[in-house]
Amino acid sequence: MKRIAIGQVRQETNSFNPVLTERSHFDDYGLVRGDAVVERYGDVGELSGFTELPRILGAPVEWVGLCRAVTWSGGPLAPGLLAELIEMTAAPLRAGSVDGVLISLHGAQSAVDDPDVSGRVLEAVRAAVGPATPLVATLDLHANLTPLMVRSADVLIGYHTFPHVDEDATGARAAAALARLLDTRKRPAVNAWKLPMVHNGDGRSTDRGIQRDLWRRIVAAEAADDVASVGLYPVQPWLDAPYLGWTFYQAYWSAEPPLDPRSVAQECWATRAYSEAERFMTPDELVAAARAIDGRPVAVSEYHDATNSGAPGDSTRMLAALLAGRIGEGGALAFCVDPKSVDRCAQAGSGAAVDLTVGGARDPYSEPLAVSARVERVGTLAYRLTGHGGHNFPVDMGRMARVRIGEVTVVLVEKTGPGSSPLLYEAAGVDPRRFKIVLAKSPEGFRNDYEPFAAAILYCAAPGCASPYLERLRFTRTTRPLYPWDGLTAPEEAGWAGPMDRQAALIEG
Repeated sequence: MKRIAIGQVRQETNSFNPVLTERSHFDDYGLVRGDAVVERYGDVGELSGFTELPRILGAPVEWVGLCRAVTWSGGPLAPGLLAELIEMTAAPLRAGSVDGVLISLHGAQSAVDDPDVSGRVLEAVRAAVGPATPLVATLDLHANLTPLMVRSADVLIGYHTFPHVDEDATGARAAAALARLLDTRKRPAVNAWKLPMVHNGDGRSTDRGIQRDLWRRIVAAEAADDVASVGLYPVQPWLDAPYLGWTFYQAYWSAEPPLDPRSVAQECWATRAYSEAERFMTPDELVAAARAIDGRPVAVSEYHDATNSGAPGDSTRMLAALLAGRIGEGGALAFCVDPKSVDRCAQAGSGAAVDLTVGGARDPYSEPLAVSARVERVGTLAYRLTGHGGHNFPVDMGRMARVRIGEVTVVLVEKTGPGSSPLLYEAAGVDPRRFKIVLAKSPEGFRNDYEPFAAAILYCAAPGCASPYLERLRFTRTTRPLYPWDGLTAPEEAGWAGPMDRQAALIEG
């Protein structure tokens, strides 16, 4: 019976969020080791696809649980936490041999003490199992691939969808790749091509964006018998890290990669300035525009404070505009990460009138907002997320208080979490379909869950940790030159980009 190590270390980092990610944040979302990895989370996210391996092999396996360390998007890992996560992952591998490894990572995860969390985890796993043991890792579509990641893993498998609705399928693709490696014992060739460009993601969805046809070709190319993986990684744009940029990755057993990497790179580069929106609405403009739309709800991207992009979740810019404007029938529905206000409401109890200072404590781009509110409900907010950003994913945002402030209903929560799903509001006891305006702290993925019933989808932007106006944020660690900050007219002008084996030589040289 094959002994297969299985694990997960996942968090998407927003480098501009000043709230560091601590060990307790992983505890909130389920930090387990050993047998509990499969027993408790074998049906969640990529792990649910990994556990298809016995079916794919046609034989049972012995699972060796490493650790499952997952939390929601947020600030960089606090000092020392990366070393702790690496030890939890690698220690079981040093304790006994395994036949293969399946591990789920994000790929755009950074720590205060190292910007390449996924690379360091893969490096430690490779060191523990040796060069001959097959190692397959899954990545988010917005991963920032590094030479260390590419060199350490036999195969990297990324999402093929944005909005992200293929976590379990991605895990199953990884399991199939590992099965092939176990059968042939032949490591595939890898071609990874780095592009010196970053984009805010507007117009880049895989089902309808400007690169929809490219994504269809990518999926078709990976389906060939002699191909292990084909993926495009248009990077988390709020990650301030060296060698930030898009990556086109292919792993294959044929003589040549299935798609010409230079041609795909040029095709991507040609779209570098494309956006569906000429500009994003300001909060004040958005309230007026939403009010003029027939029907409800109008689902709104609170882009700048998207918790799905790692922003703090307590910006008051959109909330202030909602409170200042006249919304009319239906009112508005919003949420805010504000543990102090939750505590104040819990002490006052349901039905109480309270004066609160809401938001602006975590977000450095807005100010706290003084309001008078009526507490409608207090309790806890937990649910299982399936849709964009999760597959059977347990969400626990701690205590919550639902309050009414004029025409606006606000769900106050203790802890950050998914901003893209109507399930959040339903867990707080309200139906978002009843409201005129509903805020989603998500740049694009929310469309997957709201579009089936929304009267319209609108996008709002203000200063914030996840602002779509990347040029206004202060990147200090990226390798330059890099679009859109520098005057690049061709990707070849950035000597650090191109084939990643050349990039690795530059880094190590």
